[in-house]
Amino acid sequence: MMTAETELLPCVKVAKQRGETIRRALLERNLLRTDAKISSNDLFIYLPITTAATNRELNELPAGEVTTQEFRIREHRQSIEELLGFKPAFELVGDIAVLTEAVEPSKEEIVAKALLRLQRNVTVVAKRISVVEGVYRTRRLEVIAGEHRTETVHREHDCRFKLDLEKVYFNPRLGGECARVAAQVARSDRAEEVIDMFAGVGPFAIQIAKRAPPSHVTAIDINPEAVRYLTENIQLNRVQNATAVEGDIRAVYQRFQKTADRLIMNLPKSAHLFLREALSMLKPEGGTIHFYDLESAYPEEGEEKRDSVENVIEKAKERLLFTLEALSDAFRIESVELREARKVKAYAPYAYIVGIDAAVAAKKRL
Repeated sequence: MMTAETELLPCVKVAKQRGETIRRALLERNLLRTDAKISSNDLFIYLPITTAATNRELNELPAGEVTTQEFRIREHRQSIEELLGFKPAFELVGDIAVLTEAVEPSKEEIVAKALLRLQRNVTVVAKRISVVEGVYRTRRLEVIAGEHRTETVHREHDCRFKLDLEKVYFNPRLGGECARVAAQVARSDRAEEVIDMFAGVGPFAIQIAKRAPPSHVTAIDINPEAVRYLTENIQLNRVQNATAVEGDIRAVYQRFQKTADRLIMNLPKSAHLFLREALSMLKPEGGTIHFYDLESAYPEEGEEKRDSVENVIEKAKERLLFTLEALSDAFRIESVELREARKVKAYAPYAYIVGIDAAVAAKKRL
C-alpha cells in the first residue's frame, strides 16, 4: 500500500552486479530520478527513471529491464542551481570539487561556499587554470576554498584511487567505461594477460585486476608521479595480479612483445600513433584492443545532434581500420572485427571520445 512518502515510478530493473554501471549511465544521460531512493533485493537493483526517458535512450543502456516499482521519495534538498540561480559546471574527484568552466571572478567565492555547503563530502574547491599539457597529461589548478591541497582519494566501483590532480591525469567520468572493460575480462573463459598502455593511476588496471583475479594486468605510464600513485593504489586495493611499469611505451614495448591477449589504449588524442607498438605486444594469434579516439563532426544543415555523434563514431572507426590496414602486412593481420563502437563522453561541442572494441586475428603461419 502506497503512503504519502512513496510513489509508483518507472524504473530499470538490473542484476546487482551491473547496478553501479547502469546507475552511472542513467545519471550521465539525466534519466535517473535522484529524488527517489534506489531499492533492491537479493538479486536485483531497481533504478527510478524520469518519465521523459525515451525508448531509444533506454535501449542504449548495456542491460536492464524497464518496469515499475514503488519508491520512497526523499525529502527535497535545495540544489546548487536553486541556491545560486544558475548551475555551475563542476566534477567531483574524491573530496575535491573542480570547476570545469569559468565562473565570473565576483561569483567564485559564492559558488565555492555553495559547493562546500551542499556537497557534504567536499572539503576542497578548485578551478582549472590550464588545459591538459605535455606528455605527462597534467593541468594546473587553483584552490579557491576549503583545504589547500590537490591530493585526494577517489572511490568508484569498490576501488580507491589516491592521486594528485596537478601531478597526474584522471577523469572521474570514465568510471563506467573502466567497469565495462573489466566486466569483459571477468567474463572471459580463461586467464588473460592484459596490458594497459597509458595506465595513469590505474582506473582500468585496478578494476580489471580486482574483478578478474585469474588474469594479470601490466600497467604502463610515462609519468613517474602517475606510476608512484599507481603502485600505491595497487597496494591500497590489495590486488596481487597487477604490475606497474614506468616508461614511454615506445621504449618499453619490446619487453612485452607477443604477450598480450588484450590491450587498453586510453590516449584519445594520439592512440592511433601507437598501434604499431600495440600490435607488437599482441600474442601471435591476435587479441582484443580497446581503442579510444577523439573525433569531431559538426552537423550538416538539417541534421540533429545525434547525427553528429554517429558521424564521429564512423570517423573513429575509419581511422582505426585505415591504420590497421596499413600495418596488416607487417603484422600478418588476417581480419579485424569491430565488435562495438560507442560514444564514451563529450569532450567539447560536437567533439567526442569514442571507444572501439576491436578483435584482431592474425594469419596462421605455415
